[in-house]
Amino acid sequence: MNQSEAFLDERVRMAAEAFQFLKSTTVAQRAAFMHAVADKIEGLGAELLETAHAETALPLPRLTGEKARTVGQWRTYANAVASGIYAEARIDLANSETGKSDIRKSNVGIGPVVVFGASNFPFAFSTAGGDTASAIGAGCPVIVKGHSGHTQTSTIMAEAITAVIKEIGWPEGVFSHILGNNIEGTDTKIGAYLTAHPLVKAVGFTGSYWGGKALFDIANQREEPIPVFAEMGSINPVFAFTHLLADRAEVLAQEYAASLTLGVGQFCTNPGVFVAVKGDGLERFKKALASAIVATAPATMLNTGIYAHYEKNKTTLSSQVDVAIIAESGIAAAQGQGSPAVVSTSASNFLKNRVLSEEVFGPFAVVVEAENDAEVLAIARQLKGQLTITIAATKEDVNEHQDIIHVVKDKAGRILFNGMPTGVEVVYAMQHGGPFPSCTDPRFTSVGPDSVKRFVRPLAFQNWPDEFLPEELKNENPLGIARIVDGAVVTTKSI
Repeated sequence: MNQSEAFLDERVRMAAEAFQFLKSTTVAQRAAFMHAVADKIEGLGAELLETAHAETALPLPRLTGEKARTVGQWRTYANAVASGIYAEARIDLANSETGKSDIRKSNVGIGPVVVFGASNFPFAFSTAGGDTASAIGAGCPVIVKGHSGHTQTSTIMAEAITAVIKEIGWPEGVFSHILGNNIEGTDTKIGAYLTAHPLVKAVGFTGSYWGGKALFDIANQREEPIPVFAEMGSINPVFAFTHLLADRAEVLAQEYAASLTLGVGQFCTNPGVFVAVKGDGLERFKKALASAIVATAPATMLNTGIYAHYEKNKTTLSSQVDVAIIAESGIAAAQGQGSPAVVSTSASNFLKNRVLSEEVFGPFAVVVEAENDAEVLAIARQLKGQLTITIAATKEDVNEHQDIIHVVKDKAGRILFNGMPTGVEVVYAMQHGGPFPSCTDPRFTSVGPDSVKRFVRPLAFQNWPDEFLPEELKNENPLGIARIVDGAVVTTKSI
């Protein structure tokens, strides 16, 4: 289903008008809207789960959990917005004796946001996902470009949001849902057209590097460049050290295999590279990992396109010079099923062959065998930006490898001490984003309430009468939020 240029223009125009309305809403009103959306999604029955299962092949238990996470996201973000934390209200009172002006500042929404749904999380990172929730919480209308891999699921979610808008009487342009790939009768991509539209002020994207980078380039070539918050991909390396491997190589192998194959490897935090120095511990790890991979059954991937890319990329990496297969699933795969595989190579080969450090979206990993710690340090230095890096280590290992730890800190948005990176908690302290190319702006997260920060900008008012100030900055503090007044945090109702 493609759309006309006139239709797209109308939806963007409606969003721009709705933005003027949202400017007049308070954080409490937007939070109430978000709670209403959470209630509506929670009330969606078996049709939503069954539709998503049919379109994505994701198992019903996984989808049930993801639906609960999505509801929780809307509620958690709503509570954060209502608290006023993202208003960041700052007040510096006038001083007639020194001639100091009255200056007050708070954050406001930046305008209409285009959100691109992700394929691997049809609820939590798609139409009614975190980008949509955080943008509306910031006071920005949202235009969702629904993902072609789950159009019916996307439509059900869109209808839930639209129903809440109608029930509370907000303008229709607060939320739009657009399906299709090209503008009717042309080769122009709908996503590209929306990103370039002069009334659009930001983009939220979760997906491939090539898709995110293309949108980023379009946004920066506009007459008025706009931010693109794209989470694009990562190999999420695991660095395992000697003492840890000596103590629990077999346990680590089981943990690694489970994380690698979880959801058929279709997570942006999938640990696709494992780095360690050669020795008995690594050999034990490889043997246990091989046993786990052989016993893991293939499973249906999200769609035929993702399956085809997985098979192509797996073959490309596996056929590189000086790459050996450690293990493949011992269970035959049907068409469309991703079959787990793990290969190994030397650190020297990994360092010189950049193909080996490219992401393979699926249950595939490269075990890198280093001759010494110097090669591990060289790998850490050569790494591109990552969403996560895991340090599999004892405290003794950490003390002995501070040089590697310091380098790793520059390369990732989230660093784990043991454990595995799959599983991204929706909490304030979560950082889901990292240095380029894992995302386009490492200062922000796309998971957790702090994701709201992406869609606001500061606006200062100098010497304005109190009656004309936004609620966040009025003397009496009608919202009851915490504010910084003359450099001190103040929670009282008035100043």
